[in-house]
Amino acid sequence: MFKAPYLVTLTLALIAFTGCIVPGARLEKAEIELQRNDSLFVIDEGDFRFRIVLPKDLMIAHEPTIQHNEMEKTVSIICGPSFHIIAELSNTDNFAPPTQEGIFQLDIIDSEDYSVVFKRLLPNGNIHDYGLIQETEMNGVRYVFQSDSFGEYSLDDVLRMKSALASVKI
Repeated sequence: MFKAPYLVTLTLALIAFTGCIVPGARLEKAEIELQRNDSLFVIDEGDFRFRIVLPKDLMIAHEPTIQHNEMEKTVSIICGPSFHIIAELSNTDNFAPPTQEGIFQLDIIDSEDYSVVFKRLLPNGNIHDYGLIQETEMNGVRYVFQSDSFGEYSLDDVLRMKSALASVKI
């Protein structure tokens, strides 16, 4: 007996809410939004100036450190053995993911515009570990971020680094 007015009201409310959603209206990049489990980490070393959001549980278990290497012009963000990102300034206009790294053959498993997740294969074809390389441009400065090639990371570790890199802002 009361179902019809209730359904009509619910349908009108649903139409009103979905009518407010305009496709493509939020194409601009939002400011960094911290979630309950996140911590803002500010990098201000040499030519490197950006912010990155790191998972708080990772920062509780391992104190994050920054290592600035002026000779190599790199900054390393380290937070325990499973999180090590190296940032360097890029001087090329073309982003090309590598296909080989020392003795390892690289097999790309996920590739988006300027972000590549790959697995490193031993010469016998077995998987050694996973890695990440990403290029980001901020205020006319190009940065290349990559997992440390001397580390051994699981796919979950690499995806966690990729998630953190998605938050990088000036």
